[in-house]
This record gives sequence, structure tokens and C-alpha cells, in this order.
Amino acid sequence: MARRIVTAEDVLALPEGGRLLASDDMTVTSAARELARRRNITVVEGAEAAAAPADASEAAAAMPTAPTGPPGTIIFTAVGVNRPGVLSELTSAIGELKGDIQDVSQRITGGWFNAILVVDIKRSGQSFVAFRDALRGLSEPRDYVVTVIDERVFTAMHRLG
Repeated sequence: MARRIVTAEDVLALPEGGRLLASDDMTVTSAARELARRRNITVVEGAEAAAAPADASEAAAAMPTAPTGPPGTIIFTAVGVNRPGVLSELTSAIGELKGDIQDVSQRITGGWFNAILVVDIKRSGQSFVAFRDALRGLSEPRDYVVTVIDERVFTAMHRLG
């Protein structure tokens, strides 16, 4: 099951001074937490949220609207020592997982390899977690480090205003 992302827009939909019930399958962005703090909204998470009695308005608030951005898109980065075949190795791994590369930015700077790939995983048949864990397995501390983040989380983290 995909994690649901709670954004600042979701917090704006809550009454000031209310509660946000965030179950274990939800991720609350930093911007959402800050806005909740400013609006005196209590963020109740995990098991506490599941056990918290809620009135009808809080139950609706606990089910935030779907995040913006295409579902099933990831931001994949790799940074490490440059060597022949590194980009091929990364893109082959994505291809084997049936990811669809939408955009690539790759650069070599001072002997360091840097790559950012936008990958659509909707048709891969894999959950975000399975896809992420498979790609993280490529990381080797003396070679390169891989990070994988859901595009919706990335967008929410970098949204201005």
C-alpha cells in the first residue's frame, strides 16, 4: 500500500485548533507540521492516531486529499566515484525493475559521478518500497550512494510559500 502524503494544503483544510490524525501509512511533510503548529493543530501520529477517539470532522481530517503530482513517480539520485559503465549499470537496474525513465540529468564533476533520474514506476507492478529497496541495494560506500524518494514527497519538501 502506498504511503499517503499530508501536505500544508491538507492542514489548511482543518479547523484551527483541531487535530490531524496521521495513521502509520501517512507521512506528514515538514511544511504541514509547521503550518499545523502555527494554526494550533495537534498532530497525532501512528498508534495514538489509530486509538484516538475522533468526531466526524476529525475523521474527515484524518483522510487527507490525494497529494498533487503524478502517483508512482520517483526521484532517483546516485553520487559517487566516476568509472566506466556506471550510468549503464543504474539504468539497467531500473529497466530490469520495469521502471520507465522520464528524465535524466547526469554530470561528472572533479571525478565524481552525479545523476538524477525521474522514473515512472506505475506499470512496474512494484510498490514504491519494493522499488526503492531494490535500487538502494545498488549502493556501495566506496562506489556510489543511491537515494530514492517519492516525487510527491520531493515536491512537498521543496514547495515554496
